[in-house]
Amino acid sequence: MIKYEFPLNERTRKLLRLEQLFNKTQTALLSSNKYNEYNIFERIFELMQTASRTDLKVELIQEVERKVIHIKKLKRTKINDRLLIKLRKVKTGLEKATIQPGFYFGNDKLLQEIKTRRDSPFGITSIDFPEFHYWLQNQTTQFKKDYLNKKLSSFDPIKNAISSLLEILRAKEKILNVSAEAGVYQKKLDPSLKIDLVTITAKKSLRSYPNISSNKYAISIHFNDVKTQKQITKTINFKISLSSI
Repeated sequence: MIKYEFPLNERTRKLLRLEQLFNKTQTALLSSNKYNEYNIFERIFELMQTASRTDLKVELIQEVERKVIHIKKLKRTKINDRLLIKLRKVKTGLEKATIQPGFYFGNDKLLQEIKTRRDSPFGITSIDFPEFHYWLQNQTTQFKKDYLNKKLSSFDPIKNAISSLLEILRAKEKILNVSAEAGVYQKKLDPSLKIDLVTITAKKSLRSYPNISSNKYAISIHFNDVKTQKQITKTINFKISLSSI
């Protein structure tokens, strides 16, 4: 099965993009491929560009506060109580974070030099960068991972907030088994309900992928053939869920 997530607003899209960026960075850190040591620096500089903005921290605090207010209005349950505790902990982590995300990178001469050379036509190479070549060859794998993990630790409050907000969003999904006749599925929406995320789960064997268009009144899903890139004409059975924070 393949799961596709489609954000229906810019706020959710930003959370998903940042989550993927953090996941790619973590995957790069865990990889044992020697060329991955170049890839990890690409991911780090992407994080510095997107997740180190001061306004992102403010936006996340406001988002967490909105969720706390909303959950307080709901019926008290053990699940909601746990969510409140988690969100308050996340908010405290954001508020107490005195180190600017990416701070450790800005004060590292080696990383600054790597960043400068990254913009060259051939990107980051060790051929004309002996200092970097020495670092790659002389340091142990564990040392390099510990070094980079320490540098990335300033992003932890941001990462935890994004993870918690998306966890709540995904936990609220209602899964429906539906069919796309001639590759098309449409569903009316209640305008009073603000849907943040549409999730589609389909079999890999279908060899097709969904495209979605939406407004506050309806969503429309079209399945395209992987090979021809054209809309398919057969019926597709799949699962859909609509989530709202």
